[in-house]
Amino acid sequence: MKKITLAAAVAAIALVASAYASPYYALHQMKTAIAERNVDALAPHVDFPALRESIKGQLEKTMADSIKAATASDNPFAAMGQAMVTTMLGKMVDAMVSPEGVAAMVSKSAVGTDADQNTPAAGAAQEKADYSVAYAGWDKFVVRAKTGGDEKGSLVLQRHGLWNWKLSAIELTPAVAGH
Repeated sequence: MKKITLAAAVAAIALVASAYASPYYALHQMKTAIAERNVDALAPHVDFPALRESIKGQLEKTMADSIKAATASDNPFAAMGQAMVTTMLGKMVDAMVSPEGVAAMVSKSAVGTDADQNTPAAGAAQEKADYSVAYAGWDKFVVRAKTGGDEKGSLVLQRHGLWNWKLSAIELTPAVAGH
């Protein structure tokens, strides 16, 4: 009886530990796929519809804020311009959020290896990004990058099942998002 209880406790601890470590393993798999430039290995780790909506939402908000700031609120052409920009923005994001596009975006971010492999120009010093990873809830895991105290954006992974994680959002840097 004691052996069965001990085995069940060990199994439960192993289950909890593997569920906790699963986003770290997903990040490792993504980083390996990017380093190998294997978009087919990266694609299963990306929730493309959620990622498109995340990027579209951020860019649309930025565009709306800048159109509001640039024109008077009673300008009849402002709404038409915003509608045109939103349509073009949607098509641009749809084209950008492809396996190849995501590999390029992520390789410049917290998971990617390009930041580690960049060689600084002759005589110029390059700051190394500081990365932090943390759970933001049971089903959300965030990788943040900072350089010199400035936030450089975040990757957000969502849980899909107990052990599977997918990139579902890229939080754009304040400079890109217009904040």
